[in-house]
Amino acid sequence: MLILRTPDVSLSRPVRLLHPRFPLYVVPRADHHFMVGATMIESQSGGPITVRSTMELLGAACALHPAFGEAEILETGVGVRPAFPDNLPRVETSGGTVAINGLYRHGFLLAPAMARQAAEFVFRHDEPVESTHETDRQRRSA
Repeated sequence: MLILRTPDVSLSRPVRLLHPRFPLYVVPRADHHFMVGATMIESQSGGPITVRSTMELLGAACALHPAFGEAEILETGVGVRPAFPDNLPRVETSGGTVAINGLYRHGFLLAPAMARQAAEFVFRHDEPVESTHETDRQRRSA
């Protein structure tokens, strides 16, 4: 993720560029600031942004609007998004602990459904939570 500033670009809402190699979104913020993001690299490292990711984001931003080529880079950031190998979310329990994980990029959209599953477990102590994960259901029936 990059925060760029340029007075030469004007956007009134977020823009999503669905390029096959460099997917990108640009979110306009106040004072000619723009958040540019969407690189996805399979990694467990949350360490600093890589040169490749920075170049891909900047190149895609410039393709979207050439004025981004003269923008100031104010901030960079990275983060690890929790995901299981199959990219499906899960509600899991261990003793009295309920864990919700694997929401990946869709946490905001999936949070209500996952919270409902967790609440069902909490309020029905004697019944296990039915997994939303297809392979877990298959394992139980095998």
